[in-house]
Amino acid sequence: MDTVINGGPLDGVYGTLASLISIGTLMKKFGHPKIPLVAVSFSEEEGSRFNTAFTGSRYLMNKLEDTVYGLRDHEGLSFNHARQNAVTQLKELASELKVTGLIHAFIELHIEQGPILEKKRQDIGIVTDIVGQKKLLIKCYGVANHAGTTPMNMRCDAMKKAVTLIHQLYAVLDEFVALRYTIGQIRVQPNAANVIPSEVDFSLDLRHKSQKKLDDAFTAVKELTELNDSILTIMTDVNAIKLSDQLANNSALAAQYHNSAYQSLISGAGHDAQIIAKYVPTTMIFVPSIKDNSHSPSENTKSEHLVNGQLVLQQALYQLAYI
Repeated sequence: MDTVINGGPLDGVYGTLASLISIGTLMKKFGHPKIPLVAVSFSEEEGSRFNTAFTGSRYLMNKLEDTVYGLRDHEGLSFNHARQNAVTQLKELASELKVTGLIHAFIELHIEQGPILEKKRQDIGIVTDIVGQKKLLIKCYGVANHAGTTPMNMRCDAMKKAVTLIHQLYAVLDEFVALRYTIGQIRVQPNAANVIPSEVDFSLDLRHKSQKKLDDAFTAVKELTELNDSILTIMTDVNAIKLSDQLANNSALAAQYHNSAYQSLISGAGHDAQIIAKYVPTTMIFVPSIKDNSHSPSENTKSEHLVNGQLVLQQALYQLAYI
């Protein structure tokens, strides 16, 4: 199942299992719905293996760029090779299903991955908006040479360029109110202790609930990158998006049905829902995270909250598809 490297047991997997349980229970209790129900498990929402995100949901919406198929993982395998291998395995387990007709609505159940619900002692979060997100890859170039024989004033050191640029980025991006930015991955070539680096690339993750402020931050990054004679590539570019008010009201009714305390909130994490929401009415339901810990092995949620979230999802689906 899709998750980050060294991630926890709930991110993504919880929503998939809860969807299967909800649909299975509804079918047993009430038979076939008026509107067909489908549980979906998307690949590579996180983009942990290949340097792009939301490939499964983008594929479903026919928005997956051809350039993605040539991307390679850390072992050198292409996205297209991995995709074909996965599809072959899936076909051994189930027949291929082509989506026909319009999708009426999309609901995603997820752990919050943040502190709000736990601190406010709320059982359910109903997401109104999802932040925009830009994932960038920045490359700094130098010339590989001997660490002992090359004088300092005669070096072209990619690491020195990268450190200078990173320092400038931290200073400039700190000026953007409510912007969340992360430099979480750095790679060095040739990655040897006694060789001056010839190439350094690092990731930059930008997120903001305001699309304008996100775009302004990106412009500032682009200008700094150009000033430092470095190369910037956009790996993921997803706009901030507002989710369906009507479906949010439906989720609120489902929470009320189960006497669950709930509140509206904004998602600071990216989700497949924000890809689908451009084309299909969409909502998200959150359950609390313990100590807002996620993307780590210590990620956890109380069992009663997990069960309650599944029941609220089930009721929301019943209201949409059976009544």
